[in-house]
Amino acid sequence: MSILTRGYHHTAFATRDAHATYAFYHEKLGLPLVHTEQHRNGEGWFRHFFFDLGEDQLLGFFEFEHVGEKPEYRTDVSGGLGTPAWVNHLAFDVGDEERYQALRTRVLDAGLKIAGETDHDWCKSIYLMDPNGILVEFSYTHRPERFDQSPDEAYRRLFETRPEDIPETARKEA
Repeated sequence: MSILTRGYHHTAFATRDAHATYAFYHEKLGLPLVHTEQHRNGEGWFRHFFFDLGEDQLLGFFEFEHVGEKPEYRTDVSGGLGTPAWVNHLAFDVGDEERYQALRTRVLDAGLKIAGETDHDWCKSIYLMDPNGILVEFSYTHRPERFDQSPDEAYRRLFETRPEDIPETARKEA
């Protein structure tokens, strides 16, 4: 079976404040702003802007008015859907421990609050909340051998393990 994609081209989210989004991703985290589109739509308008994540992958945001949105729309994906913040999130690969520590230093130097930091026993992660209420994770895999499941084993775990059969040793606090 072949893989149909080379990864993400871009992922896009809504923002109510392009300035705060730019400050977070570009000024504080250092992601280059590489493209902005501006469009009229009926009586409204929208801007679609993109940050470079590397490896030909982009992170996009829409700032808009009067294009069919509900007045009370929310940009915090998980909160808007009624799920915990950690459910719907972005996770970026920083590559290795050295880059992980450099990112951690940059985050602290920029005055950003670390929402959490975890060693998952296969990857290490730092979590931040962006100005749109989106949880952003920066990780690297330090134990790739933990991905030793065959596709059949992964399938069995996904569909053939009943919730009541998940071992107590797998407990994780949310």
